[in-house]
Amino acid sequence: MKKMSKKAILTLIAMVMIISTALVGCSSTKNEGTDASANSGAKTKIGVLIYDPTDSQVVAFQKYYQQYIEKNFNVEFKFSSAVSSAEEEKSAIENFALQGAKGIIALTQADMVAAINQAAAAKMYYIVGVGTMTDEQYEATKDNKYFIGTIGPDLTSEEKAGYDMAKSYIAQGYTNYVIYAGGLSYGVEAHVKRYEGMVKAFEEAGAVYEGKQGGLGKFTSDKYKITFLEGFPDDAGAFYTEAAQKLGEPNVEVLLTVGIGLEVFGATIAKANPDIKLATIASFTDAYRGGFDADPQQIDFLAGTFSSMIGPSFAAVMNAINGDGDSFRDNGQAFRISQNYWNATDKDTFYEMYKYANDFDNPVFNAEDLKSVIKADNSEANLDSFKELAENVEFSAIKERLAKRQ
Repeated sequence: MKKMSKKAILTLIAMVMIISTALVGCSSTKNEGTDASANSGAKTKIGVLIYDPTDSQVVAFQKYYQQYIEKNFNVEFKFSSAVSSAEEEKSAIENFALQGAKGIIALTQADMVAAINQAAAAKMYYIVGVGTMTDEQYEATKDNKYFIGTIGPDLTSEEKAGYDMAKSYIAQGYTNYVIYAGGLSYGVEAHVKRYEGMVKAFEEAGAVYEGKQGGLGKFTSDKYKITFLEGFPDDAGAFYTEAAQKLGEPNVEVLLTVGIGLEVFGATIAKANPDIKLATIASFTDAYRGGFDADPQQIDFLAGTFSSMIGPSFAAVMNAINGDGDSFRDNGQAFRISQNYWNATDKDTFYEMYKYANDFDNPVFNAEDLKSVIKADNSEANLDSFKELAENVEFSAIKERLAKRQ
């Protein structure tokens, strides 16, 4: 299959790494800025690096920031244009500095270490707003006082997402699968771990897996038929040709994907075999509601994020800008906070989760929640209270917490 361009790869890598939120403050000295909830004076400007302004998850995050956070806090968000390369990321950071931004929330993954160092040189605080980083990247940046950290699904959570997805269909008795491994051979860490989780589930079910270092292996099983697809859509269309061929094979029952599921495979499944069950990792957006509403239903299992998951990242940036970041460092270093996805395994569950995910009047992380972990608004706020709020995103816990607001 023809490989796609480097720029396109970076764009899609940013998409799949997106699964996820927020962080915590740093700084040892008071910075110019404004208390987070002040309603007068100059607005604090925060830059947001985005990979695609039309992506449904990015649209949801932007709506939450502009229609909710800006109305409840004295801040102004500056959004980049589409960033799909390290050079575009560098240019966007330069533009944020020229616009007077005090912090950056990154949804991009083009060159994380270089971006953090560039932001620090311009004295702008930096958060990986929704995602994670490798141990090597963390070791290279953890002591940088302008790097706040990461929050979102860590690599263990990514493996669990893939495992839970495969385990669900194995338990239902399905035996004929296609696994889409995405950027496995490109070294996309989230894809690698999700794929490994799927492999683990099939191994537990009795299939024998012969792994290949850095790429696809193969299964041997008397019960399960499992074929593979990897890579990304290319300009020549070879990817879609291969996908149509594999999904069009007789008796294929389930497509398990490590990401970008409905967007890439919805039309192909509809043409090849509408009865195929599609499971993926994405977000509770309008696009996926359309997939659940379709007749026949286009999506069957969604492990996803929700729009206000990016709320704690804003709180963390404000702590840093206000000079309170030291109270939120992890032994003086940037920290890494893990979150799990919400799993919708049926239409009714999806609708319930969708309702919470898309409430922009009373979001999961509302103003009072965020003020409780912003030291300028709550003098008792610290790393422990921040982690308690940001980490506790299991859907059952969210429902219980929101019920107490009534």
